[in-house]
Amino acid sequence: MIIFFFFLGWILSSLITYFLFLNVKELKRIGVLLFSISIPLLLLGIFALSLSSFQAYSISKIISFLYAYTFFGSLFILKNFKKGTDLKFPKKLEISKAEILFLFLFSCLTFYLYAEFPTKYLDGGRDQGLYAIFGVTISKTGGLNLEVPDTGLIRNIFGDSIRLDYPSISSPIEEGFSEPETFRAADFFHLFPVYLAIAYDLFGIEGIFRVNALFGTLSLCFFYLLSRRILGTWSSVFVVILYVFNSSQLWNVRATFSETLAQFLIILTGYLIQCFFRSQDRVSMFLIGIVLGLASFARVDSYILVIALASYSGFFLIYSEKYFVSSIYLFLSFFMMCILSAGYGLLYSKLYMFHLWKAGPLKLVGGLGLLSLLLIVFEIFLWQRCGSFLEKLKETFAKNKRFFRFSILAFIIALGLFAYFIRPLLTVYIPGVTKTKFIKPNSLPIFLWYVPVWLFIFLIFTFDRFLFRKKDISSAFIFFIGIFLLIAYLANPSINPDHFWASRRWMLFSIPFAILGSMIGIRSIQIRSRIWKLAFLILLGGSAFVYTIWRSKIILFQPMLQGYVEGYESFAKISPNENSFYFTTKRAISSPLRYIYGKNVFLINDSEGFLNKVPKLLELGKNVYIIQNGGFSGVKKNLKFTHISDLDLRGNFPIESVHRYPEFLYHKNLNLQFYRIEETKLPVLPEKIQFDWNPAQAGFLSNVGKIEEDGTISATRHQGSLVYGPYLTLPKGKYRIEFVGENLQKADFDVSYDKGSVSLSKLEKGDSENSKIVSFEIKNSIINDLEFRVFVEGKSGVKIKRIKLDRIL
Repeated sequence: MIIFFFFLGWILSSLITYFLFLNVKELKRIGVLLFSISIPLLLLGIFALSLSSFQAYSISKIISFLYAYTFFGSLFILKNFKKGTDLKFPKKLEISKAEILFLFLFSCLTFYLYAEFPTKYLDGGRDQGLYAIFGVTISKTGGLNLEVPDTGLIRNIFGDSIRLDYPSISSPIEEGFSEPETFRAADFFHLFPVYLAIAYDLFGIEGIFRVNALFGTLSLCFFYLLSRRILGTWSSVFVVILYVFNSSQLWNVRATFSETLAQFLIILTGYLIQCFFRSQDRVSMFLIGIVLGLASFARVDSYILVIALASYSGFFLIYSEKYFVSSIYLFLSFFMMCILSAGYGLLYSKLYMFHLWKAGPLKLVGGLGLLSLLLIVFEIFLWQRCGSFLEKLKETFAKNKRFFRFSILAFIIALGLFAYFIRPLLTVYIPGVTKTKFIKPNSLPIFLWYVPVWLFIFLIFTFDRFLFRKKDISSAFIFFIGIFLLIAYLANPSINPDHFWASRRWMLFSIPFAILGSMIGIRSIQIRSRIWKLAFLILLGGSAFVYTIWRSKIILFQPMLQGYVEGYESFAKISPNENSFYFTTKRAISSPLRYIYGKNVFLINDSEGFLNKVPKLLELGKNVYIIQNGGFSGVKKNLKFTHISDLDLRGNFPIESVHRYPEFLYHKNLNLQFYRIEETKLPVLPEKIQFDWNPAQAGFLSNVGKIEEDGTISATRHQGSLVYGPYLTLPKGKYRIEFVGENLQKADFDVSYDKGSVSLSKLEKGDSENSKIVSFEIKNSIINDLEFRVFVEGKSGVKIKRIKLDRIL
């Protein structure tokens, strides 16, 4: 019933919004309809965020808000109707009926592609998993209540051997803030998680993974309307098809990333500016700036848009002064929202703001904000006091238009050639050393994995169209925001380098703008024959579509990590909650188990120190469990480890490559064992430790291998790590690891731990075709995250079919 009342409330509130804006002449019929669906959605987010700030969120209040909005909106409409205000339906459709049919059907296909094949990422070590965790927490607690109640007990017993926080969830006390010791703060803003909380209340954990499908589909609709105002019908069809099927768009919309919400707000803002631009309505522009400003409550990097908006205003001051004032109102309302967002952050995300300030990004955006404000003040000064100077400046530009045109276009071409050919050469790639620095100098070549190079080169003509030919001036906002974000995130992608993760920042608007701008550039080319121009467009657009589908094929109809939710839920059912404590070294599972599934989980810093102090917790009558991958036989003579069950997380995932586009899926399996720890008076004798793994099914990973149906990992044409993992925990002893496969004489093998920094065996060359045995010794009482690694050269033909481990002494 709660789902029924929610959607009924949303439909009614959308209808009321439709009638409220029915007489707004700038919005045509389709625009009003989409706008009416979107506004209640945005208001819901603002209301839910306000409630969560006071620990008062609940789905019943959200539903009540929808009906309250409907009620008061109805009263307003009736009041105006009695005064004689006519409710006239917009007579004009901004698009044809055939286009409406296309948009409806393509929107349905888009929603299907986004919602039916989600990425069920619940890894507590990366952003999309953390957003899901925060959404569930808001739903369960009414706010972002990340308390860890047993902090004092665990600290007193275990000291530094246990970590008392989680990735991106930490105690402000560590940074000198005065808070209760049980309090934890999240390193995120909260607008996007409140939408996840609503979805969780309505549909459970599955709903969380489909929130972005809604925002992505609405973005498609507005992006089509926006593109059509610039390009017309056929070119816009090409644009939205390339946009929807782009692998970055598919990947990021299917995961719980806040970029999708921010992208929706940017595209919606661009469309609304197009609609209200000619009217020069200052109030409308101020309100549109507020809509864009909501992005700053979802993402801190939205603050950088102030410099783009200041440049946007400067453009109108020089080229079309009559639109300057309305652009100032847009800037001021967005700047006001950024200040409110920063104030919200200082109140409710102060640790996050502190970390950003300490690391530098907040100082950078603060400096850009101050610079943009000074630029706006200077622009207003010129406008009010220096009219004659502006006229001379305009005359200078007009007289030397050809020079400026050539100079700027030459500079852009030179910048592009530098970014593509020279900048990558400035950083030499050293395997394992400069991995995380690879993406920054190679950002443009990597960007062109997602946007075809033969389209991208036409982007230069978009500069000419907007800056010098001054066409589509109502769409200049799209140009300035798009160019600014494209240059900013090519200069510094500011993200981990593995793909598709690395495309998050570009998906925000750089990739959509590159697709749109390239098509604008193609349409700007002077070809007299309409037939030849259409043929040219079809050739480039068609080849770009083929390229886009080729890039997207590995994820197009493939859900990711599809077994993770089932694995967590199965574990939650068999694992007790009452009086129970869970410990693990696995960062990925710690926060999901605590905040989604209610397990009292702590992270282990020092396994040996932890095991030495476990008896103290057992003496208090607590049930103690450990979740690891490996064996504990003989690690402590006074501790008994009883295997209860497994935490088995399974699902497909693209190979997390850095230096090449992901070509294959692998089984991102996490196979962990669940042990109960008990104290025993009788000495525990070491037992046999033996494993026989199918590599693709047992948690082994690969950077350059292809997963076969039988679980074999086969080398491809690339050089690198064919096999690594499974991040095992093992006690002291001598071991033998055997690799079984084909062409093993062409591979190198070793054993290491601590993320590969400590080797337990030398790198050994394979000495037979079908088998390789490596012996190693563990001298510590216990070690974690043990890896067995296989390295290959390109086109080696190596296959790893089985991996066997035995403790021999």
